[in-house]
Amino acid sequence: MVGIGSAVPGQRVSNSEIETFLDTSDEWIQSRTGIRERRVAEPELTLLELAARAARAALTAAGVDPAAVDTVICSSSSPDATFPSLACRLQAELGCPHGPAFDVQAACSGALYGMVLAQSMIQSGLSRTVLVVAAEIFSRLLDWSDRSTAVLFGDGAGAFLVGGHDQKGAEIVAIDLGADGGGAWALDTVRYRPSEEAPSTPLPEYASSARALDRVVHMDGREVFRFSTKILEQIVVRLAGAAGIEPNEIALIVPHQANSRILATAAGRLGVPFERFACNVERLGNTSSASIPLALAEADRLGRCHDGELVCLVAFGGGLTWCGVLLRWQPTAVGIDDPGDLDTNLGIAGREQLPSQDHKEVSA
Repeated sequence: MVGIGSAVPGQRVSNSEIETFLDTSDEWIQSRTGIRERRVAEPELTLLELAARAARAALTAAGVDPAAVDTVICSSSSPDATFPSLACRLQAELGCPHGPAFDVQAACSGALYGMVLAQSMIQSGLSRTVLVVAAEIFSRLLDWSDRSTAVLFGDGAGAFLVGGHDQKGAEIVAIDLGADGGGAWALDTVRYRPSEEAPSTPLPEYASSARALDRVVHMDGREVFRFSTKILEQIVVRLAGAAGIEPNEIALIVPHQANSRILATAAGRLGVPFERFACNVERLGNTSSASIPLALAEADRLGRCHDGELVCLVAFGGGLTWCGVLLRWQPTAVGIDDPGDLDTNLGIAGREQLPSQDHKEVSA
């Protein structure tokens, strides 16, 4: 993994703001999800623009010209068009060569599915440098009158730049990949049917604009919680076994940022201190397939990724899908595009400007 990039919108939406138009409360949201606020795309921000910002952050940090990228793979569960693919549009936007460009659909597992595909294409000789970008504007895929889903999600994009063994960066040690289509019903999208009643409080623009492809998220929360906690534990155990180690020998676990209760429950089952989990759901919410590159970029920026240590990436999502990637960490270029949030260490400030911190000090 040669480089990592991330990008988030500048607009923050707090739980308190959602309270003004939805029957919920900050206490209810935090106690069940751990989320305090999320980033929401400005009306003029497109999915392509957000994806391009994350891609450029990774390319710039790694010092790689777009002309060196021979394959582009994108993931989004909140697309703004059926076709052409986001990957094809991004290829043109960045000025990459006319190699393969395609989207994958694995919901929240999409970024890691893309990474695994990138590795396979490089090992087979089909590609040399692959750009994997996961971009989500979930605020346009929500029914903002449904408190079971509206409070969970945020917008953002992340990128992985994957190269061969002759290039510098974190090494992929082991992979766990799968799906259970029998559980597809638990997390899907349905046709958007807006209420005919006028809202008692005027809705903000992001809650009243057109829905992506005229569909919204539908979720069985109980089943998703059961699946997520179980599969997260299983993936970590299987990856540790593949590497010949115990789960508690993994230095850092970077999971999909579904909600903090899922992560804490899985940590308890694994017997791994929660302090070893990278968690930024409190500030960004669930950003679907973008969540792992966003969380990994932040973890490295905070000094939580140490040379030679094992870092475990774990994704799970609609499909039902899952993917785990175990990395042997080596210096990896990281670029973060956040318009003006230096206080939470998500800004463009260089790593050298931040105080050194150990795992405990930067825990969620």
